Amino acid sequence: MFQQFYEPHPALKEFVNNIMIHEVKLDANHIPRAFPIPPLPEHCLMFYVRNTMHVEDPVTKERRPMPSSIVIGPNLNRHIMVAGRHHLMIKVGFQAGGLYRFLGIPMSELLGNDEFDGLDLLGSEMNEVDERLREAVSFFEMKTIVENFLLKRAGRLKQMLPIDHVLPLLIKQRGLLKIDRLASEACLSTRQFERVFQQRIGLSPRHFSRLVRFAQAWIIKEQHPGISWIKIAHECGYFDQMHLIRDFREFAGVNPSLIEQELLESQTKFFNRLFC
Repeated sequence: MFQQFYEPHPALKEFVNNIMIHEVKLDANHIPRAFPIPPLPEHCLMFYVRNTMHVEDPVTKERRPMPSSIVIGPNLNRHIMVAGRHHLMIKVGFQAGGLYRFLGIPMSELLGNDEFDGLDLLGSEMNEVDERLREAVSFFEMKTIVENFLLKRAGRLKQMLPIDHVLPLLIKQRGLLKIDRLASEACLSTRQFERVFQQRIGLSPRHFSRLVRFAQAWIIKEQHPGISWIKIAHECGYFDQMHLIRDFREFAGVNPSLIEQELLESQTKFFNRLFC
């Protein structure tokens, strides 16, 4: 397995947080198995460069193919993914509010869909990007192709406002900042802050804060399987383990114990770097 996070080009950093390349190759003796992906407070643009990725319905177990490029906005559902024998994904992780500035679409309009075909939201240029990525011979070349695509569109970004400096703080502080403090730092009243926040993030500040805290709990367990859920609940600022279980039922649809088992059985180890 290969996974590497890259700092974006300096001209992209105001709206792009990271670029990640993730590759897994399985030999002929291994059958690809499903692996869980949590809902995260990170909006993304993803490219599947080699084998087609499939998403599995957690109830019916039916699988459907994913487009070669997808946009993920506000997302509140756990996903069961099935990679091919040669899985190669490039992820652009946007700064909080960055996808809104990049697309110019209120994130509330994207709420309710798990993902969108990149071709539908970003136009036919995505076909050229996909083709060039498939022809690339190195990870550095792939990263450069994606950065050049983003740089060409950077001139169309929505204007940066004080709130755009504030939104990433909510993730860095694990969702534990007071809303009135964030509104003050954004030079907005609380009501104005909530309206602009919904436009840029797609969720209310409080709902998003809960998602941030849940994501931190998932990522800790993903990266440190031996840590108990009680310790994770305490570290993530939950009042008690029952509050953590409540959030897992809402955002993942299952209890933490099932997630723990899925992570242990997964062939595809996928580590997030959201809170770094």
